[in-house]
Amino acid sequence: MDDYIDVKINVFEHTGQRASIKKSLLVRTLIEEILKEFDDIGSDSADKYNLKLKGVDRSLDPNLTMSQLDIQPQDELTLGYVQQSLREMLDPADYAVLREVTTGKEFDIQWHPALIGRPSTEVNHNIMLAVNMQLVPSGMTISRSHAQITFSNGSYYIEPLSTNNPTFLNGKEIPFNGYRELSNGDRISLGQHKVTLTFETRKRPSGSQKPGTAQPVNRPVSQPVSQPPSQPRPPSQSYNQPPSQPRPPSQPVSRPVSQPVPEIQDRDATRIGSTSPGVSHLVLEKSTDINKIGQTIALESYPFVLGRSIPLLSLEGDVSRQHAEVRFDAVSNKYFITDLHSTNGVTINGIKIEPDAVYEIVPDTLIGFGQYVVLRFQLG
Repeated sequence: MDDYIDVKINVFEHTGQRASIKKSLLVRTLIEEILKEFDDIGSDSADKYNLKLKGVDRSLDPNLTMSQLDIQPQDELTLGYVQQSLREMLDPADYAVLREVTTGKEFDIQWHPALIGRPSTEVNHNIMLAVNMQLVPSGMTISRSHAQITFSNGSYYIEPLSTNNPTFLNGKEIPFNGYRELSNGDRISLGQHKVTLTFETRKRPSGSQKPGTAQPVNRPVSQPVSQPPSQPRPPSQSYNQPPSQPRPPSQPVSRPVSQPVPEIQDRDATRIGSTSPGVSHLVLEKSTDINKIGQTIALESYPFVLGRSIPLLSLEGDVSRQHAEVRFDAVSNKYFITDLHSTNGVTINGIKIEPDAVYEIVPDTLIGFGQYVVLRFQLG
């Protein structure tokens, strides 16, 4: 047994795995053996992964042996992803969506390659992840890197990434390393349980505003809608904390911001601040903490101030203490949001809005706080 060494290996959430490794084994070969053992990872090449000593940021040379690297029994190895190239953002006119058929949950495709799979402890992996299967039934049967969607010359394509977990297009399995072009209405099925998603492009409607030209409901607004024009808005404090670790960017969508509603400034101000007869909430779609994704913030009364005082947002460095305010207009039965001079800004469906201006929001509107937090507005 002198030719072997006992070590611990962390493979994503499978931490503390004990293994007896031959001292003459190359790092590259060890990675290949790990990939065979954990078939939920799936990859066409061991070159996409690396091994590091726990607590050391430098990757182990894949062409050296355990003996050459002087790996000791007390050492702990960690499998991770090699630094990936940055994703390429798509033009909003080319955005697409995947909709899970059993729940109706939508996943927006705004960059490529857009990864379909499950989150990992690696930030770079999560940055590429566009379709988080952990959020749907049977999603845990899907590989972390199951498939990816790419965009080229005006067309979308899908490519399987897992050797052990199949990908189907309209009922036909796509061979590993194969590409298939996607069309509106195509059905993509993943894994043996066949989690199914429908594919749709989201072309910008004719006559809609161009990205980056969001129009507020009433611009400019120098006071909150709920206060008479003679009462000035008190200055808002905003705070910004530098991030302690890299974080994945938020995902905007292509829906345009609602058109201006000029008559809002003639309404009775006291009605704007009244309580909604319905139930509304915000669903956390993107966060620096993947374990919080899918949790909700109930909008119990109006005006409702969003910021770091909300427990779900308390650790988000991009979120100001008083970041934005949601209001309900009982006259029109509509909802509105205002940026309270936050440090990192507010976006509606990917378009940045102006501080103090009032913007309408509707169900499924995506509200971004800074670069890394996205909330989806919902009723019911």
